[in-house]
Amino acid sequence: MVRPIYYGLSALAGLLGWPIFYWRLKSRGRGESFSPRLGLRLPSLPRGTGGPRLWLHGVSVGEISAAAPLVEELQKQFPAAPIFLSTGTETGQAMARKLYPPPLTVIYFPLDWPWAVRRYLEHIRPDMFIALETELWPNFLHAAHSFGVKLALVNARLSDKSFRRYLKFCFFFSDIINYFALIAASTAEDARRFQALGARPEKVVVTGSTKWDRLVAPQHSEKIPKLRRRLGSQDNLIFLAASTHPGEELVIIKAFQALRVPYPNLLLILTPRHPERAPAVGQLLAQAGLSYHFWSQIKTGKEGRQHPVLVVDTIGELFSLYALADLVFVGGSLVPHGGQNILEAAAWGKVPLYGPHLENFRSAQALLENVGAGQTISGVEDLIRTGEHFLGHPQEYLARGQQGQAALQNLQGATQRQVQLLNKLLP
Repeated sequence: MVRPIYYGLSALAGLLGWPIFYWRLKSRGRGESFSPRLGLRLPSLPRGTGGPRLWLHGVSVGEISAAAPLVEELQKQFPAAPIFLSTGTETGQAMARKLYPPPLTVIYFPLDWPWAVRRYLEHIRPDMFIALETELWPNFLHAAHSFGVKLALVNARLSDKSFRRYLKFCFFFSDIINYFALIAASTAEDARRFQALGARPEKVVVTGSTKWDRLVAPQHSEKIPKLRRRLGSQDNLIFLAASTHPGEELVIIKAFQALRVPYPNLLLILTPRHPERAPAVGQLLAQAGLSYHFWSQIKTGKEGRQHPVLVVDTIGELFSLYALADLVFVGGSLVPHGGQNILEAAAWGKVPLYGPHLENFRSAQALLENVGAGQTISGVEDLIRTGEHFLGHPQEYLARGQQGQAALQNLQGATQRQVQLLNKLLP
């Protein structure tokens, strides 16, 4: 009874809500995804005909980047198969196009409105749909299941907040979850939570996450000399503030100004989580009396690095930039956002600092803090104090970072485990 009600409400929302959707996109300076997500403009189909038609989906940048090892393995096993990769955001779409050139086809994921979902499924005709992390869209999953599509959820995880929210509606989501033939959970705790929501135990397997397999720093080390040349002086210390959100940049700026007193050669690389916020971050720096470059100007050689701050206004740069850092802060954690991926810093042997709001990455936090390779800071004074300590004790920082790197390497192998399970679902 509940699903027909959802179906009816979502159909009504589709009829009445598209102007709001259009306005929200335009208010953010976007709009490219409007027609595709409504099912008004369908993607071109690839020519590949050999093997199963595979559709992978991730919401945005994090999920799309984490999919790389899985995509690579699927392409090896099914070299002639059409593979689609969808995103729900335009930022994720830009990252996907950068990471996954043809023959893989990058598309938008339809809004969970009945006609948009049906048009996509009839057009693409997938044999398997693989959701990355936790994507539960009732209309899509019901329609795909009725079309005979094999459904799999990989890198599956539930944050504290998501688990509490889904648990309130488990009478509804228990049926939706069991449309999946496979739930490849990131941790044993995630597996327990999915079963608490009603997932049948035989469908839930702990495999780990391909995010951990992706974090192999040496694969990216060829970029490092070029990045160092772009930055100019080899004698500078670098403070990298990664994936920051509104409300965090002012803390970073104050800490940076304080740290430059004992360390006048310190550079700040400030990377807002959403690159379109770079101009607003630049305004904050100007108000604080700090001169800066946009990374796009440095990267293309249009400017030489002279100022003490770089604002990263492009996507796909952050993981390699960690290699240059002598001090790292990972954002989304001083404000109640839930945090960002702190393991990317650990992959390079860095000790990430982060605020108390790390609800989406508790397992990663526990992994690093158990070996002394991650540290919570409470605010600007704590950040200054910890930053001074690490910059003044580089050998301690190196040793703690290596402990985190070793702990992370012990987690790898999720891709192979997931592909073996996915193969069993295919005819």
